[in-house]
Amino acid sequence: MEKVKIALVGIGGISQVVRIPMLKKNEAVDLVALCDIDASKVSFVADKYDVPHVYYDIQNLLKKEELDGILICTPNNLHYPMALAALGKGVHTMVEKPIALNAVQAQRMVDKAKDNRVNLICGMNNRFRDDAVILRDFIANNELGKPFYAKCGWLKRWGRRAQQNWISDSKIAGGGVVMDLGIQLIDLALWLLGKPKVTGVKSYFYNLFGSGDVEDSALVVIETADGVAITIEVSWRLHLQKDLVYTHVFGNEGGAFLNPLSLNKELHGNLVNVSPMQVDANADMFKKAYESEIKNFVDVIRGEAEPVTPGEDAVYLMKIMDAVYESGKTAKAVEL
Repeated sequence: MEKVKIALVGIGGISQVVRIPMLKKNEAVDLVALCDIDASKVSFVADKYDVPHVYYDIQNLLKKEELDGILICTPNNLHYPMALAALGKGVHTMVEKPIALNAVQAQRMVDKAKDNRVNLICGMNNRFRDDAVILRDFIANNELGKPFYAKCGWLKRWGRRAQQNWISDSKIAGGGVVMDLGIQLIDLALWLLGKPKVTGVKSYFYNLFGSGDVEDSALVVIETADGVAITIEVSWRLHLQKDLVYTHVFGNEGGAFLNPLSLNKELHGNLVNVSPMQVDANADMFKKAYESEIKNFVDVIRGEAEPVTPGEDAVYLMKIMDAVYESGKTAKAVEL
C-alpha cells in the first residue's frame, strides 16, 4: 500500500524526542517535510532525520506539498490558525494538546474538519498507554464496582527551574500548569471513567514562583453527573525531592493505581491483588504510547480506524478547561 505523506510543524522538544522518531519508524509513513520559523534548527533536524523538504511557514508548506496528514506541534496560540489552514486544504490534522485556547476555537476546528471531510485529532497519548487501557477495561467491566472517587497528580520536584518561556505566558499558552499538565490528567481521568458528564468544577490557583502571569500550582475539583468526584493537583515546582505522578481510581468493590499499575479487588471478604503479571516500565510505555498514537493517526487517514482522540472529545475537554480557568480567576465554583 502507498505510504501516507505527512508533514510536521514545530520542531520543539516533543517533536525531536518522540514525534519525528516515531513518524520515521512507521513504515506506512513518508515524512516529507518539516516546518519551523527557526531556519537553522529545522534544517539541522531535517538533515538528522533525512527529511527531504524544509519550510519556514505553514502557508508555503500547504501550497507546495500534497499532504495526507499534518502534525501541529507549535506553541498553543498557533494551534487554531494552523489547524484551520490545514483542514481547509483537506488535510487530516493532528494537533498537540491543548487543541486550542478555548472551546469556541476547538468547535470551529471540528466544524472545519467536517466541512472538508477530514479528521481532526488531538494529541493525548495517555489514552494509548498499555496500563491505562488495562485499567479502563477493568473499570468498564465493573471490576472495581461503582467508581466514586478518582485522584490524579503531576507534581514536579523542588530544584527545577520555574517555567519562564512561552508556556508561562497566558497570551501564548492560554493558561499555566493546568493547561500544560492538568489537561492531560483531566482527559485521562474522564476517559478511564467512560467519559462521564461533568456538572461543575472548583479551582484553586497559585503563582508561587513568579512563573509569568499564570498559575504554577493548582488544585482542581471536578464533579460528574453520576456522582464521581475527581481531584487534579499539578505543579511545576513543589518542595519535593522527586517528581510525583499518579492516578488512583476507587470503586465500592476495589481500587486501582497507575505509575505503577496495581489493581486491588474485594473477593470473598478479602482484598486481593489482581494486578497483571507483566507491565512495561514507564519509559517503554511512554515510547509505545506515542508509537501507537501515530499508528492510529495513519490508520485514520487510510480509513481503517476511528480516532482514539477525536476532535469532538477535545471540544468537550476545552469546555471543562474554560470552566476551570473561570473558577480559578473568580475563586468560585462553576457549573457546566
